[in-house]
Amino acid sequence: MIQTRHFALALTIALVLATWSASQDAKTAVPRELQVKVEITTDKKDYREGEPIKFRAVLANEGGYAIYLAKTWDHAGGGIAGFFISVKQLNGKPAKLSCGGTADRGVFTDSRTPEQILREDFVRLPPGGLVGFEEQYLECAVEHAGTYQIAAMYSPNDLNTHKIVPLSDERNSVLTERIYSKPFTFRVHPATEATKPSRTPGS
Repeated sequence: MIQTRHFALALTIALVLATWSASQDAKTAVPRELQVKVEITTDKKDYREGEPIKFRAVLANEGGYAIYLAKTWDHAGGGIAGFFISVKQLNGKPAKLSCGGTADRGVFTDSRTPEQILREDFVRLPPGGLVGFEEQYLECAVEHAGTYQIAAMYSPNDLNTHKIVPLSDERNSVLTERIYSKPFTFRVHPATEATKPSRTPGS
């Protein structure tokens, strides 16, 4: 009888300790399965040669946790968080020159605390929130008639991103992984073909 009571007491203590440990882990846990999506589209699916091509790149938080992002979410590069935009030609006459662009940011010693960096350089994107930008595609990859795919990759790594990662908790997480969009297909038609008047029945 005494042994049974000792066993029951030991089991109760073990359950209490396990519950307390789980609650402590929950306080410091960082969400591992963030549902972040990147999409890119152009304003039309069909263009004529020489016509401006406008795109829209968006990052959306589709999960149940808020995420922290650097306050720069247009073009990325050189320690600047944001989107890398690329275009791939699927068919047609290729452009004469290969294209590419870069952005840079000066490297300097930052003496601010992680809390100050988070407050000044980052934004909290709640569930359902989105950020992005719209712009005209100005690179030279799209030169001739053909079929193209445009894609976006969001790079979250600002120069100070690593400094604020320890501030993550069970309700807010710092995005540190690159997110890729699915490619979006559009077509460029010869200028003469695109300007031909459409025929009506009986004409």
